[in-house]
Amino acid sequence: MALLLGGCAASQHYDEGHRLASAGQPEQALQELRAALALEPNNAEYRLSVRNLQATMVADLLRTGEQQQQAGQFDAAQATYRRAEAVDPQSDAVRRHLAGLNAEQNARRFTTEAERLLAARRLPEAREKLGAALAESPQYTPALDLQSRVDAAAADEERARETRANSQSVMNKPISLQLRDANLRMVFETLSRVVGLNVILDRDVRTDLKTTIFVKDASVKDTVDLILLQNQLEKRVLNGSTLFIYPATPAKQKEYQELKVKTFALSNTDAKYVQGLLKSILKVKDVMVDEKSNTVVIRDTAEAVEVASALVASHDIPDPEVMLEVEVLEVSRDRLTNIGVKWPDSFGLATPPGTGPGGALTLREFRHLPSGNLLVQPAQLGVNINAQLIDSDANLLASPRIRVRHREKARILIGDRVPFVSGTNTIATGASPIVSNNVQYLDVGIKLEVEPNVYAEDDVGIRINMEVSNIAKEIANKNTGDTLYQIGTRSASTSLRLHDGETQVLAGLLNDQERTSAAKVPGLGQTPVLGRLFSNNSGDVTKTEIVLSITPHIIRGRPATAKRGNDIWSGTDAHLTPVPLRLDGGGTVRSFSTGGPSAAAAIPGARPQPQMIPGAVIPGVVQPKPPAGQGSSTAQPGADTAATEGTGPALITNATGTQPAGAQAARAEAPSPTPDAAEAPTQNIFSPPAPGYMAPPVPQPDPRAPGAGIRVQPFNQ
Repeated sequence: MALLLGGCAASQHYDEGHRLASAGQPEQALQELRAALALEPNNAEYRLSVRNLQATMVADLLRTGEQQQQAGQFDAAQATYRRAEAVDPQSDAVRRHLAGLNAEQNARRFTTEAERLLAARRLPEAREKLGAALAESPQYTPALDLQSRVDAAAADEERARETRANSQSVMNKPISLQLRDANLRMVFETLSRVVGLNVILDRDVRTDLKTTIFVKDASVKDTVDLILLQNQLEKRVLNGSTLFIYPATPAKQKEYQELKVKTFALSNTDAKYVQGLLKSILKVKDVMVDEKSNTVVIRDTAEAVEVASALVASHDIPDPEVMLEVEVLEVSRDRLTNIGVKWPDSFGLATPPGTGPGGALTLREFRHLPSGNLLVQPAQLGVNINAQLIDSDANLLASPRIRVRHREKARILIGDRVPFVSGTNTIATGASPIVSNNVQYLDVGIKLEVEPNVYAEDDVGIRINMEVSNIAKEIANKNTGDTLYQIGTRSASTSLRLHDGETQVLAGLLNDQERTSAAKVPGLGQTPVLGRLFSNNSGDVTKTEIVLSITPHIIRGRPATAKRGNDIWSGTDAHLTPVPLRLDGGGTVRSFSTGGPSAAAAIPGARPQPQMIPGAVIPGVVQPKPPAGQGSSTAQPGADTAATEGTGPALITNATGTQPAGAQAARAEAPSPTPDAAEAPTQNIFSPPAPGYMAPPVPQPDPRAPGAGIRVQPFNQ
């Protein structure tokens, strides 16, 4: 009686729980269902109802909590998650949402502090707070956005700092040089005393190197690079005003060139391909590949690493992706007819069995056989009237959507794999041989293969191979008893180019079959009108058509850099550099080296006839005598020493005036140009100076004024 009463109570709780659930009171319904399960713990139906209701309630509460969390209502979201935890205390999803809510609250607090620090331009502290916020919630969008702003602010400060450093560096000061056959050491000493450039020479730099260079308003950096290029020298920048000069030999480069190690973590290209690219294009020797992590590690000079970074970045770009909407429609129409009168097609007489061997009829019995004993075949004769017409229309529709990468093949099969026996093996093992069959499978249905190619104009080229097959007939193999299949196939292959979102319909794959047959009574069935009463006509008409519709949608197109291509400077075969050798500020240059066999060839651009530089001294051309008193000025400190040590005297022009370096007295006593010299023909700039020629002084602006430069001109006695 107690068990009976308990079962009735459990049933009542169960029914009440379903009623409350239908009335929109899930929490009260869960209590009733739990009460029913407590009375009957082994009832699987009660347990399943409790679990289903718990899952539904938890999903609804979590969805509501997520909406509240996204709206910034953290207290309400936490209360909702607590309600879900009360519904199902063992739910891992509820615990994850609670932990995520706490992490987002902490991330929000850290992000607010980081934004305040960013407003105060305290970027290191802001980075630290953002790191803590992203450690709590790596996908917290406000923290990610603020991190981008902090990085941009740091980059702006770095650029401003570099701009200030470059503006204060002596390497960017403008200078005009006019030197002819000047000793290289004297040139560097002159630059050191005039512009404050500190130069340290390697002990193996030759002392007989000379240079001839004519530049106007060029930076010190470009001028030094030109001088070093002439004499096959290299430099190492120690700071903004100090250079270390050494011969450009493999041994010295190996000794002095600093190397960098950089790791490229590739996401969209193969590490083996990048390794071959760096080795073949940039001739980088130290390249290692980690195929497991798809990374490439190189070790080379800073310039080579910079060029390699630009080259890798131009190749490590995401592949375009295309979403293909495909519709395959097979329209089939069958008409089966069976109309007419079917008469018996055979008639015969048979005798009854006789007494002879095997029931044979003897001759005596046959002669005395009465007509009533003859048997008529078939046993039942009748006439059938057939009036049958069957129409059937079938549409086989396949509408797959497939996403595929650029130049990757995608295959779609909608159908069946039909087994068939391709061969039989017999193994003799005594009296009972073992026979084994080789079973293979044949794909029957709709097979589609596409390969997209995304162009720079946001067009999509598609190669399509389509095949539609079906089992047309089953054939029994009389020898083995296996079943063979006759496959009907229609295929099409084409290549087309479509715009993004354009739809192309391919149709016309028709199959039209018509079969007719007639069973007629000879003679009567062949008459024009009455023949319909003595014949039975059957017909089978089948028409099918395949229609293919394809629409490409570009999900990820080609990047802008991939569309327009990348031009990367890489220097020369002997030296990689990311920038070309140029003169900043529109400066002009005419130079060549007289440093002997080790001197480099003339710089490209200096081969043509050089332009005239205003104020330049042209050897062999007589210039007017300067007015009295012009050019008298105070000597530049240290200029005499610089001039006397060089093999080619020079005129240094700066703010303190114009004077010959170490030859002021000689210039004062120099004779005036003779008439013969005045009538001498004009020579090119590289001709020897005319005997007795003295350069006139050229007044220069005050170098202490903003933007004033240093001019060093040749002085020929």
